[in-house]
Amino acid sequence: MKILFPIGSFYPTTFGGPGTILYWKGVYLKRNNVSPTFVTTTEGITEAIVTNRFLDMPCGSVYYGKGGVLNWKTIRVMLAQINKTDIIHLTSLFSPISIICFFYANLFFPKTKIVWSVRGELNNNALAIGKTKKKWLLKLYQLTTKKVVFASTSPKETQEIKVFFNNKIIEIPNVMPASNKLERTTVDKRFLFLGRIHPIKNIDGLIKAVSQSEIFKSEKVYLDIAGDYDERDLEYLNSLKELVAKYNLNNKISFLGHVAGEDKEKLLANAYFLILPSHSENFGNVVIESLNQGTPVIASKNTPWMELKDFNCGYWIDNAPLQIANTIDVALSLNDECYFNTRQNSLNLVMEKYDINRRIKDWIDEYDKVLQ
Repeated sequence: MKILFPIGSFYPTTFGGPGTILYWKGVYLKRNNVSPTFVTTTEGITEAIVTNRFLDMPCGSVYYGKGGVLNWKTIRVMLAQINKTDIIHLTSLFSPISIICFFYANLFFPKTKIVWSVRGELNNNALAIGKTKKKWLLKLYQLTTKKVVFASTSPKETQEIKVFFNNKIIEIPNVMPASNKLERTTVDKRFLFLGRIHPIKNIDGLIKAVSQSEIFKSEKVYLDIAGDYDERDLEYLNSLKELVAKYNLNNKISFLGHVAGEDKEKLLANAYFLILPSHSENFGNVVIESLNQGTPVIASKNTPWMELKDFNCGYWIDNAPLQIANTIDVALSLNDECYFNTRQNSLNLVMEKYDINRRIKDWIDEYDKVLQ
């Protein structure tokens, strides 16, 4: 089985989680005799990498086109792969690389099977960004995607897809291999936000929340904010720093920038709780990464992480600042035994439901059904 994945940014990109999730998916598909091909760009990649030719990597065959998604050479390479593949798996509704690939395949290779992951783009908060263009493109998709199988990572995202499409939907959560479990080496109580610096992440709401927590302000408790940003979001980052200064929290809140690899795992292992206060999140890969280190999570109800409550390894809450502040106070009040159990429950959840070794067969079975 040959599967083509066109994607705007890919591992080791700093632009969000899909590139990393797809890398690991490719690794385990390849181990199970599936042939993945990735056509991507150098967007968000800061280290030296070979470009403009196919590389044989653990995840499959990868072409890193130099430049952005509208580089004509990269587009030509992608289009040339369509008649060599059994399935095209698109990873964004609104990325130019997905749009071009879909309409070209639909016109010239209508028998090629297409699976399409929406990656949270049908959430109302996400649709509000550039809504006019998205509105007309969605109307066009409704006329042209009758044979497409859509892919969802959660029941919440499945319902968002059903608002626009009556197609078959594959619902499988993002999965990844367990990282090396590191020991927690600090007694500091450091909360952690780890992700893209973007208004949809509600980092401003998190800063307002800790400013309302008397325990946070009066005791040795800290907040680390780690993540990269697009140039267009520099103004938002600056506004966050101004907010920290406004609340006199410069000695309590640190901006760490992009953190990756072992440094990221150490950061997660040493965090007291991860906080994901987003206004919209189709999944939240960082939650799995945190649970993999035994670090519990506070996540907003705009994420699909109700299981945190069910497994007693965190809190699933409204993301208003006062609600976040109250939950931070509850978390800080846990005695040592309760906190230890919460960390153990974190490991139990991720091993039971999000281990790629157990779940990759689900994807292979679904791909086989698509081809039937």
